[in-house]
Amino acid sequence: MAIEPPQIPGLTDWRPLARGGFAVVWEARQATLDRLVAVKVDQRRLDVESERLRFLREAGAAGQMSAHPGIVTVHDAGILADDRPYIVMELCPGGSLTRYLAAADRPSEERVREIGVRIADALAATHARGVLHRDVKPANILVDAYDRVGLADFGLAALPGPDTSRAEAFEGVTPAYTAPEALLRRPPTPAGDVYSLAATLYALLAGRPPRWPAGPTPGLADVVAAQREPLAPLPDVDPGLMAVLGEALDLDPAARPTAAGLRDRLAALPLSGDTPDGDEPSAVVAQADTGTEPDSGRRRTRALVLPLVGLVLVALLVAGLLLVDRGPGTAAPAATPPPVGSSAAPEPTTDGSSTPPGADPSPSPTTAGPTRGAALPAGYDDCSAELGGTSYCPTEPECWAGIISVFDLPSLGTPRDCDETHVYQTFAAGPLDVEVRRQSQLEELRAVRQICDADVLDRRLTDADRETDWEVLALPPQEADGSDRVYRCLFGRGDRDAPVELTAG
Repeated sequence: MAIEPPQIPGLTDWRPLARGGFAVVWEARQATLDRLVAVKVDQRRLDVESERLRFLREAGAAGQMSAHPGIVTVHDAGILADDRPYIVMELCPGGSLTRYLAAADRPSEERVREIGVRIADALAATHARGVLHRDVKPANILVDAYDRVGLADFGLAALPGPDTSRAEAFEGVTPAYTAPEALLRRPPTPAGDVYSLAATLYALLAGRPPRWPAGPTPGLADVVAAQREPLAPLPDVDPGLMAVLGEALDLDPAARPTAAGLRDRLAALPLSGDTPDGDEPSAVVAQADTGTEPDSGRRRTRALVLPLVGLVLVALLVAGLLLVDRGPGTAAPAATPPPVGSSAAPEPTTDGSSTPPGADPSPSPTTAGPTRGAALPAGYDDCSAELGGTSYCPTEPECWAGIISVFDLPSLGTPRDCDETHVYQTFAAGPLDVEVRRQSQLEELRAVRQICDADVLDRRLTDADRETDWEVLALPPQEADGSDRVYRCLFGRGDRDAPVELTAG
């Protein structure tokens, strides 16, 4: 079926380049500068004003990050008249790294190292600013006219729509390149991006992702089971390169290097194809100032992409875009940008969880969790005695058409009448007395983990609905003016047109 090009002022000569389940990518000519650009049009509509504002804010942040040489440049963004979001990007005529997966086009080890250093440096720069990509894979690494690679698709790749089924969401995260902990619905971390990049580099060498089951497309259970298997070494690949990739593909996120560490290990790796005169390999590119990875007590020096003052200013600008104040009367202390020299890795806390970069690690369960003295919100009963902690249960069914989750900013839900088609339903809630500036901050709070839990959900379900394949997630307060201080625990499994019966717990 023919598809119609979008109507965007200043762009002409439309030609479709690629089409997927959620988006169409076009080539177009930007008339004012007489240059070709790529335009990605997402097929999912943003018909709620808060969703539209959030997308534009995220696109602005993506534009700021694209100043890095390892990130595809974003020229413009907007929302079409029919509510579909779009991004105008640098046109990369070399296509994506999927071209290297064919046996006849397999890249050299030196080329794989070069790609790994450049993209790891891009991830290190974004992680230092508290931003995760969450969908690193060959299709999202593009090749420009000068054969240089760049990371693309920040934001749009993690944009679920109201009609997204569980199976579609499974496909959307590209499980072949997704870290095992992400498939188990654990909060995303920088270590997940490191795993995905290492899986991409492995696939470039092997022609297939690591630990990927053979045969037809597997189900989620098969993928999770396969990821527990040992990593199969590639006999024709340099052992040093395999060792670096094996460390980054460790099943334990804490055992993986940071993105900066992976970059440094790859850049320092000697390969048989290197020039014998000791010249630096082409893999060594300008590097983001994200800290030096310790290596047996030694320190490596590295070049700075920007002078110190310029780097701090850029970090502050991006932080302002990502961590914008939630509204008048609710201003929280500004999050301090990661210090120069920081790898921005999560910091351990006393309860074994981790604190996202830029978050205040000091709150404990007595200060970061809900308090029993909080006023009971309208529409909820206190069910702390049944569910534990300080927990609320909705007095009437509360449903949501879908959840917008872009980068690591707090998720945004689209309310929907429970008798209309919806995806999620609230099964519990609780008070929140700290300012949540990132989704991972919310999900790491001990009180939230205690209530937004599959076992708690089971206690609220009837026998007919218990122990089925429900997705459970936490939703932060939804009102920007600070009037909503309640987090919600949602569950869902595809489209429904009637609420699920909940018990008292």
